[in-house]
Amino acid sequence: MKTTTRGASAAVLAVILLLGVGSTPAIAHHSYAMYDTAIQRTVTGKLVRFIIGANHSQFVLQVVNPDGSLALDEKKGGPLIWQVETTSAAQLVRQNITVETFKIGTIFTVNFYPLRDGRNGGAQPQQGPSLIMCGMEMPKGGCNEKTGKKY
Repeated sequence: MKTTTRGASAAVLAVILLLGVGSTPAIAHHSYAMYDTAIQRTVTGKLVRFIIGANHSQFVLQVVNPDGSLALDEKKGGPLIWQVETTSAAQLVRQNITVETFKIGTIFTVNFYPLRDGRNGGAQPQQGPSLIMCGMEMPKGGCNEKTGKKY
């Protein structure tokens, strides 16, 4: 009987170890290592593209100046574009955000952790609202909590 119990215990331990090792890539996939979490940036822009994804969704924004004019990328000479990663489509739906919530051209302000390598990208913090939608026109006073809807 002891042999059967030891064999069963060894099998259970082996399964637990295999499951633990197998889940490591999934945990690593959700790392914030590429983002500088010591810094939070805030950008206001017009939505160029809203990419809904099973694991992560993304907002692609053309940055706007406080007066509503489009900002230019001094290095590249074209529009200043920022790409901000957010959560999964399922989690967005729980926050009442769907593909219909933000039309192309919607102005919103987003807080995020910037990429460490300096590219124009980042990821929204996982806790708390960090997005304010202000509609299709830049409100007087800018896109902020007083002039927009917080998500």
